[in-house]
Amino acid sequence: MSALLKPLELFMPRVDFNVQIDEQLKARVETLAASICVDMNELVEHLVKRWVERTAPEEPDVTMEEVLQERRLDNGVKASLRGDLVPDEEIEAEHAQMMAEIRGRQGSVG
Repeated sequence: MSALLKPLELFMPRVDFNVQIDEQLKARVETLAASICVDMNELVEHLVKRWVERTAPEEPDVTMEEVLQERRLDNGVKASLRGDLVPDEEIEAEHAQMMAEIRGRQGSVG
């Protein structure tokens, strides 16, 4: 789907889609949905959509960069579920330091 059509997804009609899964898998999905504070339907829809987009035959072959990006995203989600998060203060400090270094380089060039 093109980037221009993405905002329209909010207005697309919703339909029921029933699947049969075992109780253990359902429990894992429910636990995951609760741990990341999303509705179970929303999580399942997201997972199905990602799978379809990754495996659609009309899509071009996936590049190595896309594979690496997906792995980084998956690893980030797993880290957040473990509670392995970087505090906002550390991110802000790192960003401020990076910006100061950039400004310093720009000042020394001019």
